[in-house]
Amino acid sequence: MVGPLWARAKYSQLYPEILTDTEAEQLIQKVIATHPEAETEFQAMEKFIDEFYGLTFLIRARTFDDIIKNFIDEHTKASIVNIGCGLDTTFSRVDNNRITWYDLDLPKAIAYRKRFLPESDRNRYIAKSVFDYSWFDTINFKRENGLFCFAGGFFHYFPENIVADLFRAMADKFPGGELFFDMPSKLGIRMVKRRFQSYGIHGVNIHFGLGNPEKQVHKWSDRLHVLEWFPLFARIPREKRWKWRTRVMMRLNDWLNVSKFVHVQFTSKREQY
Repeated sequence: MVGPLWARAKYSQLYPEILTDTEAEQLIQKVIATHPEAETEFQAMEKFIDEFYGLTFLIRARTFDDIIKNFIDEHTKASIVNIGCGLDTTFSRVDNNRITWYDLDLPKAIAYRKRFLPESDRNRYIAKSVFDYSWFDTINFKRENGLFCFAGGFFHYFPENIVADLFRAMADKFPGGELFFDMPSKLGIRMVKRRFQSYGIHGVNIHFGLGNPEKQVHKWSDRLHVLEWFPLFARIPREKRWKWRTRVMMRLNDWLNVSKFVHVQFTSKREQY
């Protein structure tokens, strides 16, 4: 929960032209005030989250912001669902004062989130697993208003069949809705596991990678229409002031499709593509 928050707070200060996340900066200070020992851990985190990985978190957040803002521009009263929200701060960056926003995570995660970020009438918390489909009934879904769900760094931690079941269930419940998420390939998973191991981090289960989304997601259901997909760094210009290694890693990621964004629309049976 804290790793991505720390990366956004640190790297948004260094690269505000990509993303400005004032709330993340304030939130880190609240976490340190609550857990003084965290400051030492954040210093150690700099070795694990170097410039490349820090920019990865920042660019992921910026891409989510851009896609969500585009959706909200066309659906001003939309319902937005942040799957596996942790200590995410996207709502404060994209809010148009008309949307209804739902932050969804496990009960312990939501309880911790509430210590630092209070709910509001338009920013509601759902303390459930995303695989407990009863959360569907909590969402104010009106097709004419639009529904947009997103998940950052989430689905690859679960077996493919369970994720596929979730997508099919969402298509049944929210026809016309959209889902945007990032996913590593099988190569990306091997790289992440190797990095965790090199830092002595064990017990992190990563289950499946996504190759060609159009082929793989469509196999799950013909009611899942891939609107687009693109490599993680494809829409952010490279900066010369970034380290040479960072720029090379980004180029390799996009060339090999190590990590990518996927945008899916749920279609009703009569709208199947």
